Amino acid sequence: MPEYQRFDAHACEFPRPRAPLFPSLRWADLGFGGSGTVAPALIDGTAVRHFARGRYAMHAAYQAAGIGPGTALLAPSYHCRTMIDPALALGGTVLFYEVDSDLMPRVDSIRALLAPRDHGIKALVLPHYFGFEQPPALLAAVMAVCRHHGLMFIEDCSHAWQVAAKRAQGAQANADHVLMASPYKFFGCEDGGVLWANPALFPITPPARPGLVREAKAFASAWSRNRAARVDATEAVPRDPALRGQDITERHDQPSPLYDRAMENKNSLALSRWVMRRTLLAPLVERRRQHYRQWLEAVAGARGGQALMHELPDDCAPYMFPITIAEPDPVFYQLKQAGMPIFRWDDMAVSSCTVARNYRLHLLHLPCHQGLSAQQMAWMTALVAKALA
Repeated sequence: MPEYQRFDAHACEFPRPRAPLFPSLRWADLGFGGSGTVAPALIDGTAVRHFARGRYAMHAAYQAAGIGPGTALLAPSYHCRTMIDPALALGGTVLFYEVDSDLMPRVDSIRALLAPRDHGIKALVLPHYFGFEQPPALLAAVMAVCRHHGLMFIEDCSHAWQVAAKRAQGAQANADHVLMASPYKFFGCEDGGVLWANPALFPITPPARPGLVREAKAFASAWSRNRAARVDATEAVPRDPALRGQDITERHDQPSPLYDRAMENKNSLALSRWVMRRTLLAPLVERRRQHYRQWLEAVAGARGGQALMHELPDDCAPYMFPITIAEPDPVFYQLKQAGMPIFRWDDMAVSSCTVARNYRLHLLHLPCHQGLSAQQMAWMTALVAKALA
């Protein structure tokens, strides 16, 4: 039975973030002339399926691979719980391959896990972390291992829509390659999970479409998030600096509370798909890159932390700015208590990987999306630079 370490923040009384962690719907991001938007083939067609979230697209992929009781999924040791929840929901187990400090998978670790003849492994999932594409040679090596052992190769582009756009055609043409993404992390939409795969792998019946009530609630939520995102950061209310959370160790073989089995066969919102079709890509990507460069400049030379990805490739549309910090206590608490929007994978399965164990608390995900204002970026970068000085 898997063992997990989970950070419980209930005692911390952290305030609401003073800047949005994810982008919201902005009319300025949309175009109505038909050019500069997403290629129609990425959203429509027999090789594309839509879900309410990426985790449910993964559920469909794992199911197609044959994950179930007595079988296993290979997943990276550094992971979000929603990456492994679908396999547990199907009754399967998860084995974790090690990653290097740059979050590239260790092929030798994958081969070692596949060495026993009765391993029961059906699929391997490989993420493109933070919008950065894994090196082509490494992808080719992992795909070759998967083909040799008869595994389905699942590319997780939850952080990397631009990578998915480039690689989706290859997944659609093969019976042993599936690719998925989470549009709401890239576009200003309310939900969304997309799966690209050979149509023969999946039933013809599409996921159930949302009703009018759900669509209306989503529109109201989009409007509310848009208004909240435009509020500039203000001075934080002082918090008790002594408040601390705690790490909890637990064992179980069930999905986390973030996984809702009732949503497994629900389609994404029509509103979300409309936003995806209308969003102008070039200004969105450039704004993300601009914010990422601001983060790089802000933490350059910081003694208490450093950027995980120092170089920004020309074709990269970053999802978040990953930064490793030397002292989670007190830095993490100081930033959270000031209202800083921080993501951290601190609810994770325990593995033998020293990188994953370290990054669980030391690797912060900081927003760099297109919806952040200049004032919000200035406040966040100054706050983090001060905490790490």
